[in-house]
Order: sequence, then structure tokens, then C-alpha cells
Amino acid sequence: MPVTLDLTFAFAVSLFLVTLTSPMTRAQQVIELVGDPQRGKIVFRSLGGCVNCHGWAADGKTGVNLRAPTGSNLRETALDTEILTEIIKCGLPGTPMPYHGRTAYRDDRCNEMLMSDFAPGSEPTRGKTFSDQNIANVVAYLQTQVIGLGEPTYTECADFFDNPAARACLSLK
Repeated sequence: MPVTLDLTFAFAVSLFLVTLTSPMTRAQQVIELVGDPQRGKIVFRSLGGCVNCHGWAADGKTGVNLRAPTGSNLRETALDTEILTEIIKCGLPGTPMPYHGRTAYRDDRCNEMLMSDFAPGSEPTRGKTFSDQNIANVVAYLQTQVIGLGEPTYTECADFFDNPAARACLSLK
């Protein structure tokens, strides 16, 4: 029995070490830790209205709704997973960035504040409500397909719209 236990332990340690040292792409790491980037793209593109301010390329200028405020350039952001999640969930009070979390400002998990802590007229803007999973999916999308990519390309545009003939992409050809 001790020999079997020793072999089982040795196998478990070996498996752990191989897993620990196996190279993973940035996308695989984010997917494991955060969410599904493809679902995040759908939320960003269609469900959340993110493109109205940030544009299809999340650069704050491509295809922005002229009536909406200009969003920040997420292609150049240095924000990490935790901060991106917090901003999407809680918004940025005092700015046009809305909150999308289901429980935002109902308890003190957003900036340690409740909605009643804000002066009348200065409450954060409410956006479309996302589940925690969809917030994680949007963060995964941003981290794997947006942040650090520089100027948007025609290929990225066609992929974003799932349509190589998308009108928004014509200027990038």
C-alpha cells in the first residue's frame, strides 16, 4: 500500500508541475481565468451598447454614435482584469461611463458606496444590466482581441461584424 500511495503522489506532483510549466497563450490564460471572448464580443457589439461610445474597434472613434459621448480608447489601456471588471460593473461616477452590474450601488461593493450616497443629480449612469459572467466575457474579449493591438485593421473589422462586406470596414481596405 505505501508503494501505491507514493506512486500516486509522485504522479500527482508530476502532473501539477507539467501543468504549471506548460506554455499557454495569453488568450488561453484569460479564458481560463475570466470568460469567453467570443461571447464578450457579442455583448460588446450588440447587447451592451458599448460600441455607441467606444466604437466597434474600442478605440473611442470608429463608428461612434454621434449622440453618445466619446468613450476611452480601450486599445491603449493599461488596466488589468480586476480594474476592467470593476469599471464595467460599477461604471465611473462623474463620467458618462455607465454601470452594468446587477447589484451596483445596492450594497457597498462598488466604490464602497450606495446609490443614496450620491447627491441628487450626480448618481452614476445606469447602462444595460450584465450578468457577472457577461462582465467577465467582455473583459476576456477586451484582453484577447482589443487591448494592445494599435490601429484597427480591415481584418479586425470584418471579424468584429462577422461580415467582410461590412460598410464600417470599407475605409480600412
